[in-house]
Amino acid sequence: MDRRKKTLRDAMKFEMDGREFFIAAAERTSDYFGKIIFNSLADEELKHIETIKVIDRSLREKGEWPFTEDHDEKGRENIFEAARMEMDEIVKDRTDDLEAVKIAMDFEQKGYRFYSFLAEEATDWREQEFYQRLASEEQMHLLILEDTWRTLVEYSSSSLG
Repeated sequence: MDRRKKTLRDAMKFEMDGREFFIAAAERTSDYFGKIIFNSLADEELKHIETIKVIDRSLREKGEWPFTEDHDEKGRENIFEAARMEMDEIVKDRTDDLEAVKIAMDFEQKGYRFYSFLAEEATDWREQEFYQRLASEEQMHLLILEDTWRTLVEYSSSSLG
């Protein structure tokens, strides 16, 4: 199997697994803030999946890596702030939510390393750019999750005292 097709297949599996995890985490959490974050991350993974499908189709039909555009950055930074404003309404046990965020952080860290490696191994500049962009997006997800972690810990501590 062509190296590019294999890496795309691996990337597709990684994104699908991530999406399934985030959907399940959003369904399990009773936390409004967590639901927003997990659903947003699931949507991001879906965008990655769709882009991977476009690339795969181009490789099969034209034999070349297509130009891909950045995903819409608009509003991504506001996910955290919008949800944080609603946190005062929530005072519940955060143990399960904290564990889900920790697992998600580990997952995104693996994604960052995975896509960084694929970018280094890429032989086509468009392929390299695509994997660098995915690595950057995984890093952005990790930062959002780290903010989520800190907020949940902060609110858990303040609700106990």
